[in-house]
Amino acid sequence: MTDTMTSFTDKIALSPAGPNLWAGQIDPDYRGFGSQFGGWTGAALLKGAMVEPGAKGDPLSLSVLFIEAISEGGFEISTRLLRSGARLQFWRSELIQNGKVAAHAQATFGVRRETTRFTDAVMPHVDPPTSDKMKEWGPDIPFGRQLLTRWATPLPRDPSHDPNSPASSLVWMKDRRGRPLDMLMLAAMADHAPPRVIWKRSQISGSSTVSMTTHFHATPEDYAAVGSDFILSEVHCRRCEGGYFDHELKLWSRSGVLLATSEQVAAFRD
Repeated sequence: MTDTMTSFTDKIALSPAGPNLWAGQIDPDYRGFGSQFGGWTGAALLKGAMVEPGAKGDPLSLSVLFIEAISEGGFEISTRLLRSGARLQFWRSELIQNGKVAAHAQATFGVRRETTRFTDAVMPHVDPPTSDKMKEWGPDIPFGRQLLTRWATPLPRDPSHDPNSPASSLVWMKDRRGRPLDMLMLAAMADHAPPRVIWKRSQISGSSTVSMTTHFHATPEDYAAVGSDFILSEVHCRRCEGGYFDHELKLWSRSGVLLATSEQVAAFRD
């Protein structure tokens, strides 16, 4: 399955439908459990702001609220520039389907410049994705089939998993079609993390992302260096209680460059 001619960004096709309004079609390759994969939805909302003629700079952060289940078929994205300064812009983006706002996003864009630079976060030590110690697994639904995922830590239901250990994971992943990494693919990958609650339960249960914020750190040089190679997803749950859990996530290049950070709150049922 090779498709390097169409990037992930180009695959989210949006066409002008009016002032600050864009029309598109839900991509069936990224369907989830009864709704569209949240990572794809966030990427589409971000693209709606990125393609606006007045957009400037690069996305620095994206905060998404998932309000309604998203069905197959058409949708519109409405955008609004909240404020534009010399170096920063603030955008609002809404995905509308059947007359309802199904998802809402706030995006911050910034013009980057040469400044002091450092990274205090440290990539965890992990075997390379080619190691025969890795196990491949992903959810057997459309969006789960789009990424090749190789687990450096035990799967939640693996006999080697200790249910008393933290609900954390280290997973190598990349696009199965061989598409090179780009910003919108990175935005989608930030939501590719199984529900933390399944680390503590004997049966699989689904979850729904309620809100998610992603911060983008990768430079054009970082994207070029990764290409179509694996990146590492590091996920740690902080608390699960009352039908909700939150987790924090870091995405690393194989060479140890921090590409993005994210956190989300999700709902689940026992």
